Amino acid sequence: MERTDMRDDAKEPAETQLQHWQNTYTAHPGLYGEEPSALAVHAAQVFRAAGAKDVLELGAGHGRDALYFAREGFTVQATDFSPVGLEQLRQAARSQDVAERVSIAVHDVREPLPLADASVDAVFAHMLLCMALSTEAIHTLVGEVRRVLRPGGVLVHTARHTGDAHYGAGTAHGDDIYEHGGFAVHFFPRRLVDFLADGWTLDEVHAFEEGDLPRRLWRVTQTSAPVSPDPIPAADITVDGTGLLCVTLLLRLRKQIEGAPPGTVVHVIATDPAAPLDLPAWCHMVGHDYLGPMSGARQVYAFRLAAAARSTLPDAPWHLAPIP
Repeated sequence: MERTDMRDDAKEPAETQLQHWQNTYTAHPGLYGEEPSALAVHAAQVFRAAGAKDVLELGAGHGRDALYFAREGFTVQATDFSPVGLEQLRQAARSQDVAERVSIAVHDVREPLPLADASVDAVFAHMLLCMALSTEAIHTLVGEVRRVLRPGGVLVHTARHTGDAHYGAGTAHGDDIYEHGGFAVHFFPRRLVDFLADGWTLDEVHAFEEGDLPRRLWRVTQTSAPVSPDPIPAADITVDGTGLLCVTLLLRLRKQIEGAPPGTVVHVIATDPAAPLDLPAWCHMVGHDYLGPMSGARQVYAFRLAAAARSTLPDAPWHLAPIP
């Protein structure tokens, strides 16, 4: 398997993908056909149930899903970084007599969304978050989505996951990004789904297959929570994991919280770069209430012990203990 080092490349994968998509849309107008994706049909039902009237689509391409939303009566703002794809969308909107319901904008999702705070009811992103974007860039983008959603707004997105046949194949760019056949994909482990839903209500995570390979994806629905959550309580127990990898930190954490009663608030100091993903994922696995990161100079994360939490193996607390 080929490997490249992103630090040594003249361009990041995300920057080389634009020309690839421009060429693809030029060579294959209407690449994905006119019928909407199954996800768009599902999302329209979710959006309608939530009372949404307007939809922002990220990575709309040539517009098969944006046009479907418009035909279903939604007002649609469609964005993509490919002017070629969006021009095809514009022409199709006119031919389908829905142009008054569709607005388009060329936009790179690594930049702030060009919308005001709390200005849309719903956001749709089919395989956009799993483009050649770093974890940091994806997290920033989801924060932007939350900013532009109205209170109670809904995000429906999909991402190819690490069970996909192309995961680990082709050229590796680091951060679970692999390039295969000219297309670079950031494959999502489940813990990344949970990390991106921190501070939201995670309504659904559904694994499904699509296409001939088939592609294996997560289908995720999450609802925006209040922007100003309750303050995180002071610590009853503080676990100092400075300088420790998460594997070692979890061993220390398990030992220090053993025997503590439900409701105990635990603050964890963690300097491992994987901690923002691993700690929420561990809390989700065990059943504790993850409260989020603390502000301050040190990297501190908080959770509350739950009465119904699952037990873990003493020498491998990243695994659940067998149920007696």
